[in-house]
Amino acid sequence: MKSTLEALPVQSMEMLSTEQLLGAWTRSEPVQFTDPTLALTEFNLEQTFYPLGFPVQVYTNSQQVLDAATECWGSFDKLFDSGPLTVKIGVTEGGASCCPPAPVVRIREHLGTSIADGENFAISDYDQGFSLVWVTSATLNHASYFSYFFLEFAAMGLIANRCAWWIHAACVELDGAGVLLCGDSGAGKSTLSYACARAGWTYISDDRSYLVDGRDDRLIVGNCSQARFRPAAEQIFSELAGRDVVRRANVGKPSIEFQIASARQFRTSPASRIQRIVFINRNFNVQELVPFPAAVAKLYMLQYASCLPETRTRQAIMFDQLIESGVYELRYTDLDWAVERLSQLVREGY
Repeated sequence: MKSTLEALPVQSMEMLSTEQLLGAWTRSEPVQFTDPTLALTEFNLEQTFYPLGFPVQVYTNSQQVLDAATECWGSFDKLFDSGPLTVKIGVTEGGASCCPPAPVVRIREHLGTSIADGENFAISDYDQGFSLVWVTSATLNHASYFSYFFLEFAAMGLIANRCAWWIHAACVELDGAGVLLCGDSGAGKSTLSYACARAGWTYISDDRSYLVDGRDDRLIVGNCSQARFRPAAEQIFSELAGRDVVRRANVGKPSIEFQIASARQFRTSPASRIQRIVFINRNFNVQELVPFPAAVAKLYMLQYASCLPETRTRQAIMFDQLIESGVYELRYTDLDWAVERLSQLVREGY
């Protein structure tokens, strides 16, 4: 990696006048064109990362950007030989010291945008596997904000539209059989997946699982290094007591972030082959495992699907294959009972 300036000054929008061009030509002087759109900016820093195991090449003019990417994805190893995705991140000087507002995200066909203001925005072309991000040096000082809204938006958006399909679900594994835990926000996916890990299961992810495209083995990948809990979880798991409650990117729901990797007694894996899908429901007084409509499970997955028509068709086919593994609803009030019932499902088939 070559060193370069940390940020670029915002260029003047003024173009050279005809008189200036004529004068330079008359004096045989080289003409230094202005670059009002920063189209000629050199991104001399480059590094390849492997979020979820997929290669993502990050180009930038700021070492601080690469440091942020390392913080996000430095623990991931290469798992797949897919063509590299490209994220280019330019940093300009200055900017307001206060954290920019949460960006407005819009996606249409092959384009996605995340725009906070005129100096902080990201644009992604999912067909080309390319994202362009511009932020100010001041924005980089708000590390979680930059990482969540721009760095992860760019890279994970490309992955989720080209390589692996996002499912709002946790994933755990027992005896080599993966179980996908689905449910609405607040249903308890993180709590149950973590409880399974404490009971000896292998931990894959807490609420973001990705079905790898182009395979017939129902392979799910996720971030097995961390889990996020609602603050009430410290009443259930003593090791969470006293930990800081944070808001992701300064605007998300209050949560306790726990590094699974630091808990060395836990088994973790970046991937698992799914054998069962379970929707969790804590709104019943009775505790039972019952069949869940496969059609509803597919709708649950499709609502997070890509906006690319040809991709949605492929996703629908893969979701059908995933659902063939069997879909259930786990109704429970006692967490230990829920873990034991899931163990029975894996080992006995029901």
